[in-house]
Amino acid sequence: MEETATAGASQESFVRPYMITGGRTVGAAGEIPIETLVVAQRPRDGLNPDHASVVDLCSEPLSVAEIAVHIRQPLGVARVLVADLTASGHVEQYETAATEGAAIVRRLLDGIRSL
Repeated sequence: MEETATAGASQESFVRPYMITGGRTVGAAGEIPIETLVVAQRPRDGLNPDHASVVDLCSEPLSVAEIAVHIRQPLGVARVLVADLTASGHVEQYETAATEGAAIVRRLLDGIRSL
């Protein structure tokens, strides 16, 4: 009986990815590689919950792949959200994780593995 209640709760909070992205596969700032590092630049004021959750996560640099893991959405959804936030100035993108050192590359690989 307890398993059924838990399963029902998770189904209620499930939102299809195309609803989050409005059916888009590319965000307002274009294609973004999954290893791109993202850092919040502005407060989350006025953002919808999906975009706000990304801004909240990015107080320190995170890759797009890591963001996808944290928000429990497919990589494509994370890429669209980050592209939208980049276009609005809420986040800034930095060089790929490969240029930032082995520690970040390990975090990226761990994030991809957890998908």
